[in-house]
Amino acid sequence: MYKESVKVWAEEAAPFILLTSVLNQPGIGAKVCKILAEKSINVESFMTFSAPGKERVDILIEVSKEDLHTANYLLSEITKDIQAKGLLNPDLYVERLATVVIRGAGLHKRAGVILKVLELFSKHKVNVWSLITTKGIEEDEIKVWIDGRFLSEYPEALEEIKKIV
Repeated sequence: MYKESVKVWAEEAAPFILLTSVLNQPGIGAKVCKILAEKSINVESFMTFSAPGKERVDILIEVSKEDLHTANYLLSEITKDIQAKGLLNPDLYVERLATVVIRGAGLHKRAGVILKVLELFSKHKVNVWSLITTKGIEEDEIKVWIDGRFLSEYPEALEEIKKIV
């Protein structure tokens, strides 16, 4: 019923920096963002999930390509302060991620739409690094971060996604 209004496209994602096993305490996210802001580095996205009683969390931060090396250095400098147990190697960042964006009216009302998207990537053995849904006034949006090589190896994926949502 809404399929005509669904738009699907891919964007090259800015690099992500992954801080693993960070101490789960109030203010840790602020410390991470402060050190970047002090050097005028914009945080394009910041993802973590914290739950009561969970001692450690992973933090995934997206910065511009131009800021990557400086952000990488700055964050490696504070890993002891935020009690991160490990960093993703090489360096801190995940390369070649792509963002698949699905936008359309009423996506949030379609039971199983997220399942269909995740099953498509699973079928092709593609790891989903992150998935975020946003319910909008006129349009909803689903953003999925995946390995960018998948889209170059399987360019018809975007049309396949459009058909299933």
